[in-house]
Amino acid sequence: MTRLQSVAVLTLAASLAVPCAARAVAINGTAANVPYVIGFHPLNSTQTPYLGQMHLAFKNGIISGTYTDISNRPGSPFANAHNLPVTGGLSGSHVTLVIRQITFRGTVSGEKMSGSATIRGTVYEFAAQQGTPGGAR
Repeated sequence: MTRLQSVAVLTLAASLAVPCAARAVAINGTAANVPYVIGFHPLNSTQTPYLGQMHLAFKNGIISGTYTDISNRPGSPFANAHNLPVTGGLSGSHVTLVIRQITFRGTVSGEKMSGSATIRGTVYEFAAQQGTPGGAR
């Protein structure tokens, strides 16, 4: 599977969990409690992604919030975690999220984020979409 196909699978997985009528929240400047569904899996893998729910606050380029594991797939680096702290930053379209000691780096476009992280020596790709899994905000 190519990188483009993998990103498409992650984006599709995240978008299926988000209602179509969800209203995007602008993250420029200040925004509080913005929900995201995030999926991540090894680069060029066809594996089902690990899934998580984040609630993020954006304040002048600084990101803070929480991460909760919602994955059905065993073995997630954040397995069974609830309300793990998320820190990071946003500069232009570049985003950095840190959960435990894992740093996710990527870009933001509208209500989506995508990029990569190295977990246990393996490169993972991620995609995140504003919204909640299977429900309204």
